[in-house]
Amino acid sequence: MELALLGTIFLSDKRKDSLLLLIDGPMSIDDIKNNLNVTTSAIMTQIKILIDHGLVVYANDRYFLSNFGEVIARKMLPLVKTLQVYSDNLEYWDNHKFSSIPTLLQDRISEIGSCSLVEPDLNRMYELPKDLEDNLAEAKTIMEVSSYFSPAYTSKYLEYARKGVKMSLIVTEHVFERIRDEYRPTLEEFISMGNVDLYVYHDDIGLASCIATDKFLSFALFFKNGMYHNHAMIGYEKSALKWGEALFEYFKTTSLYVDGI
Repeated sequence: MELALLGTIFLSDKRKDSLLLLIDGPMSIDDIKNNLNVTTSAIMTQIKILIDHGLVVYANDRYFLSNFGEVIARKMLPLVKTLQVYSDNLEYWDNHKFSSIPTLLQDRISEIGSCSLVEPDLNRMYELPKDLEDNLAEAKTIMEVSSYFSPAYTSKYLEYARKGVKMSLIVTEHVFERIRDEYRPTLEEFISMGNVDLYVYHDDIGLASCIATDKFLSFALFFKNGMYHNHAMIGYEKSALKWGEALFEYFKTTSLYVDGI
C-alpha cells in the first residue's frame, strides 16, 4: 500500500504538482490547469486518481486537499525543494564537501532554493567573482563565515565598512593571524568601527565561506579533495537569507569577539 501511494504521488509530475499547488487552498479546475499550464483533459485524469486515493476532495466546484492529503503535501514540500536544490546544481554538490555544512543546516538545505554558480573571469582569477562583488556593493548588511584568506576581501570589506555597511564577520584563527600580521593597519581601522563586529572561530569551520546579506546568500564549499576554487553559489530567496543567517549564528555561539589586537 505504501509503495502504491508513493507511486501515485511521485510517478506523475502532474499529480505531484497538483498536491503541492492545493496547499495554497481550494481551486477550480481552471485555476489548477492555468497554474500548471496543462489541458483540462490531462489534469482531470490525474486529479481523479488523487480523489480515488483520498488525497483530494471535490465540492462546490472546487478541489481541495483532504485532511490527510494536506499532511502528506506539507511533508512533501521540503523533500521536493531539497531534490530541486540538488538536481539544479548536481555537479557542484557531487564534487564538493557537502558534509562540511553543519547537520542542522543540512536538514534545512531546501531553504536555499534556486541558486546559480558564479566564477571569476580568466583575467581576474584571484579577485572576487564580478557578480558577487556587484551584489556585495549593494548590500546594507553583511554577515560572513570564512575559513580562507583572500587579499581582495581586506580592501573591499574596509571600503564597504567606511560606507556604513553593517558587517559581522567570523574567521578562523589562521585567517585572523594572517590579517593581523600582514594587514595590521587595515585590521585596526576595521575593528575600531562601530558598524563592524569581528569574531574568531578556534576550530575548523569546514566550508570555505558563507555570506548572508539583506540582498542575497552566497556560499562556497571546498572540493572533496580539500582544494578550493574561487567561485561561489548565489541565491536570492528570502528563505536562503534566513538559512545563511542561521549558519552564521551557529558559528557565532562558539566564536570569540575581537575588541582589540
